Amino acid sequence: MDAECMTTIQSRVRSRFWLVVGLLGVSALFVLGAQPFAVGIIPSPFDKLAHAVVFGGLFLVLDSALALPFWLLLSIPLVLSAGDEFHQIFLPGRQPGLDDWVAGLCGVALAACWRHLRRN
Repeated sequence: MDAECMTTIQSRVRSRFWLVVGLLGVSALFVLGAQPFAVGIIPSPFDKLAHAVVFGGLFLVLDSALALPFWLLLSIPLVLSAGDEFHQIFLPGRQPGLDDWVAGLCGVALAACWRHLRRN
């Protein structure tokens, strides 16, 4: 990479600490979620609350870590939530569902509202 590209990337990073926390969290989501012990670990309907907390929290971590446009900060956790549901297609005992993605969407929306109110 040339120096100009590196400068652009560095200007987008607000906090390396929160960036590492976010990357470790997403990695844990996909790695630990693929383990047999993850099947049914959180019973319904509390699994929806877990989706909301995880992806809403991811939005807040990304907001602390990166200086990106608001629409992109909203999109990243939602795409990762969809990726998590797609990943579950290939895992024995796991059931992907639109309702889980919607729970993640609600968590992101609530976190975005909280962030907006806190900054104003």
